[in-house]
Amino acid sequence: MGYRTFAALKIALIGESSNVENYAIRYAKEDHDVLLAWKGSNNKKISPALEAFDNIRVCSIEEAAEAADFIILAVMPKDVREVAYWLGDVRKKIIIDATGNFYIDREDQVNTFWAIKAITGSIHVVRVFSTRGYEKMLKPLFGHDKIQLVMAGDSKKAKEIVKIMGVNTGINTFFDMGGSEAIPLLNELTAAWHKLALSQDKTVIATNPIRI
Repeated sequence: MGYRTFAALKIALIGESSNVENYAIRYAKEDHDVLLAWKGSNNKKISPALEAFDNIRVCSIEEAAEAADFIILAVMPKDVREVAYWLGDVRKKIIIDATGNFYIDREDQVNTFWAIKAITGSIHVVRVFSTRGYEKMLKPLFGHDKIQLVMAGDSKKAKEIVKIMGVNTGINTFFDMGGSEAIPLLNELTAAWHKLALSQDKTVIATNPIRI
């Protein structure tokens, strides 16, 4: 089955930023149903761009997680534990750890991958990292500048879903670093990439820059 013929899915996209909204729009354009959720009240007014799509709906984290085929966590590391508890019973669902991994203080560090696995009980968790920031990631959908995605985790099923959905967002090259034993190395890679990117491109956003 080719990636482009993969059936439409219900995607829980949990996070709050203009970048997350951009991804909600991209998935919606590929005919997926997007359930957008974030911490706190869901009474916040969403952008007119999101309101234009019938297949984007704002709801609670619990409702999004229950209805979705798979879940993308695009929150800050410090919020991962709280959000994971709000997901409810998602033991059989695929969860993509797309959290930022850049810390200002040592005490802010969270091993997001293991926190998600421990709290949710899901065996289908995969950690991902993109070689580009959000503000650059949508541009290649309309032309040039290739995007790459690195992932690690023990679930082959989750990794295949990541590839399928990555193609929907303009990613064309995927690197599998291996199982959960590779997570510390992947986290070091993201931190190193961030420092290099900031030194070369002042337009890179320092918070929440990695998502699929």
